[in-house]
Amino acid sequence: MSRDNWDSPGVDDIHCHLMVQAMEAWFIADLDALKSFYGQGFRENAISKNPNVETLDKDSLEPSLKTATSNTSKGEYQKIKHASKLLEILNVAKVRGASAWCDRFFQTVAQIMESS
Repeated sequence: MSRDNWDSPGVDDIHCHLMVQAMEAWFIADLDALKSFYGQGFRENAISKNPNVETLDKDSLEPSLKTATSNTSKGEYQKIKHASKLLEILNVAKVRGASAWCDRFFQTVAQIMESS
């Protein structure tokens, strides 16, 4: 904060959270949710098998989802049309296991709620 000449308005590091480079990485963390949502025609082999979704190249996330979903009845992945529905069905434990920042966020929220 000091290098940015920014005065912290009553917040510290516990209040700062980073998300993966794009929410599509969270979708890739739960292939079962993707397969369930898109159904027949979903091409799992188009999705990265990297267990640490925070290291996936941002520019490859959406194209790989589009490729994996292009032959499904729901059609090619579209952020506006599909993302909110996918977020609803994700297995939180799987996403937390594949994303340390997501896990930190959930831990922090739980701590804040417990101390309130």
